[in-house]
Amino acid sequence: MGQILVGVDGSKESRDAVKCAAHIARATRSMLVIASAVEPVLPGDSPEMAARIESGTREAREHAHSVVEELAASIEPGLEVETLVPEGRPAAALAGLARAAKVDMVVVGHRGRNAVVRALLGSVADSLLQISPKPVLVVR
Repeated sequence: MGQILVGVDGSKESRDAVKCAAHIARATRSMLVIASAVEPVLPGDSPEMAARIESGTREAREHAHSVVEELAASIEPGLEVETLVPEGRPAAALAGLARAAKVDMVVVGHRGRNAVVRALLGSVADSLLQISPKPVLVVR
């Protein structure tokens, strides 16, 4: 194998996915790519609204960077790890990374989002299973 892409959001489920992906990467001598997507937000009608949206997007990007860096630091030495913070809806961003890179499999946790958001938008894992060009392992 070449690369294992693991999508994270900071939830317990995504942390479990990193552990599982790291185990597989170590066994197959693959590189681990840890990614957390930041959803873009359309600018508001007023300058005040645009400023609030930009501030929220910046905070989301900073949070995503801290999550991937923390998880990368938790990996035992000896495993090559890269971190990415792509912009886009999580499932689409992960599928795009899998398509563009030398990714052999994608690993995600099941039910990383809260129940209300999942009911309204659907699960990232469910969406990724439908659109990923590479095999997807969903960790429970």
